[in-house]
Amino acid sequence: MLFQGALVTLLASLFSFQVMASGTIIIDGKEIKNRENLHARFAKELNFPHFYGKTLDSLYDVLSSDYSGDSVIKIKHVSILKAKLGTEYIEGMIQAIMDAAEDNPRIILVLE
Repeated sequence: MLFQGALVTLLASLFSFQVMASGTIIIDGKEIKNRENLHARFAKELNFPHFYGKTLDSLYDVLSSDYSGDSVIKIKHVSILKAKLGTEYIEGMIQAIMDAAEDNPRIILVLE
């Protein structure tokens, strides 16, 4: 998992400034209180459709097929998120975003 995170960060740094400037959202582990708050942040910042199910499966579904915007999703303080929401859940979230990014080249994940 550490290698994947480093690879995602490296790939993000190779993308052009134009893509980076088109839409960056920051999910800061220090600001997220619970899973509901996390999904609300995704929905609001990425302007998800009203039918977004607020689950990791739904996150993948929307990002991989229903989402047409260009976005960099920057997740800061991952270790704090893991402590608050559970390591397994956050690793699942990261994997869902990475999988969606493979299917939708408009999504870029950066872990800090």
